[in-house]
Amino acid sequence: MIEYNIHYTKDKNGKRIARQQYYAADGTKKYIQAKTATALKQKLEEKFKNRPLVKFNPNQYTIDDAEILFKGHLIYKRGLGKTSQSCIEDYDSFYKNHIKPFFENKDLRMLQSEDVAAFVKQLKSKGYKTKTIKKIFNHFKNIITYLADEKNYPNIINEKNYLKWIVEEEKDHTELDLDKWTFEVMQSLVYKMHNPLIKLICMILLETAARPSEIRALEKEDLLFLKSNALEISLKKAVKRHKEIGKTKTKRGNRIVEISPSLRDKIVDYLNTIDPLQEKLFLNSKGKYICVEQIGRAVDKAFKKMEHGYQNNPIKRKAYCFRHYRTTYFAAKGKFKNALELAHYIGDESIDFVDRTYVAPYKGKIENKEFKENIIWK
Repeated sequence: MIEYNIHYTKDKNGKRIARQQYYAADGTKKYIQAKTATALKQKLEEKFKNRPLVKFNPNQYTIDDAEILFKGHLIYKRGLGKTSQSCIEDYDSFYKNHIKPFFENKDLRMLQSEDVAAFVKQLKSKGYKTKTIKKIFNHFKNIITYLADEKNYPNIINEKNYLKWIVEEEKDHTELDLDKWTFEVMQSLVYKMHNPLIKLICMILLETAARPSEIRALEKEDLLFLKSNALEISLKKAVKRHKEIGKTKTKRGNRIVEISPSLRDKIVDYLNTIDPLQEKLFLNSKGKYICVEQIGRAVDKAFKKMEHGYQNNPIKRKAYCFRHYRTTYFAAKGKFKNALELAHYIGDESIDFVDRTYVAPYKGKIENKEFKENIIWK
């Protein structure tokens, strides 16, 4: 799309010439000239016939321009601690793998509602889950909306609901058969793990319903039973992407969880095998944090070793299966009075999610007797 803005000037010999400015890909100002306006138009058409996205004034923007502008905003928010590096990396992936391939570097003056609708249709045709489609689209929407707000630019994204035909899948909150999948059965799953480090991590996961990222980040100072008689562990940090330490997933993630005397003894036995100066509990042979994928693989292998009828994981979450199992167990056995108490214990901010996922399937079936257990680890 060429916008002619031809003006006349003189060359170094004092002769009158026609000239027009444009902007290169890096944003620098360039000029093209000819003896007459007619000749200049022909020259412009020839030069840019295969480059329809040339900018002829600084207020013209492409998809790439909008993405760069929004990326700068995200980096600013990262500096304020308002977003995480992993979120920025996810957004980069959405742009690189979905938005950019579809829109290329489209001139935003040419962006039509039909283009946006086609983009959503393509995402749906690829079989992505509703949650994924919404995440990708909302990032695209944020890119366009931020430029529109900052540069007073037209915003067609807000003209209609492009996701109205994207229906949220109904999640199956089925009841877990705790008569079959008893706590002892889950213990036997852990016993089938070969790596003693992974085995201990899974013991803690199974007892506490903690997130794998929280247990992987444990340090000696978090073992409260080393300082007092309280059988407790403090959870206040987590291993993030790239094995960097950060805050727990939610504000409520900073909490204290209980453990059994038997688990305390297992942890103390493990402490006696590592360097006394080592503060971080769970490091691999290279001195790095154990990766969550390693835990997931151990879970898969352990299930394959289980007896017939117990070889399929009833909770399709791999490393997270212990958290889901134990939270379900707490809900079904009536350890907590309500979803609020349970949510606080597992460090989840969404009371509705905890009630819907863990408590609701067992309403009317929750055991009224006092919650007691005597966990013994072999």
